[in-house]
Amino acid sequence: MQASRGAAQIAKIKKRRQELAAKTRDADKRLADRLRRLQTHEMKIERKRETRRKIIVGAIVRAAQTSRTDISLDWLEEQIQALTRPDDRALFGLDVEPSADATDAEKAEPAAARSVPITSRQKKLLAKLVEERPRLAREFGVDPDKPELEQLGKAKATSLIGAMLERVNAQTPPDER
Repeated sequence: MQASRGAAQIAKIKKRRQELAAKTRDADKRLADRLRRLQTHEMKIERKRETRRKIIVGAIVRAAQTSRTDISLDWLEEQIQALTRPDDRALFGLDVEPSADATDAEKAEPAAARSVPITSRQKKLLAKLVEERPRLAREFGVDPDKPELEQLGKAKATSLIGAMLERVNAQTPPDER
């Protein structure tokens, strides 16, 4: 009787062991599936981030080409540092908000010391845009009554010209361009 009792216990233990092994395999499979879904989701998000970075850099370069500005890595880095949207700044590994020290330093320095001076060509183009489109100039922070174009740095002038020209081109029918 003891032998049959021992055999029954052994059979019961083996059955329990098989059940636990099956549960473990199922749990492993569920975890592997979840891990694969999370990795796929992360890859999708990273692709979106990379696309946004390319759009931003492309817009900066396009604005430079529109205003015929020479593009250098230093100039591009300056433009990226000047981004204002927190999401965009985070894409490039920058602080979400510019540091208070940098902001105070920028206020203390004159505009000419902070950036490269605006070129005469940029000044003429901006003056023409401001004169022809005063409402648009106001939207971009330039007072058409007393535009202080000399105080704009080359980088800001380039961005402003590009943005204004894009807006003008978007509002003008193709046959009138």
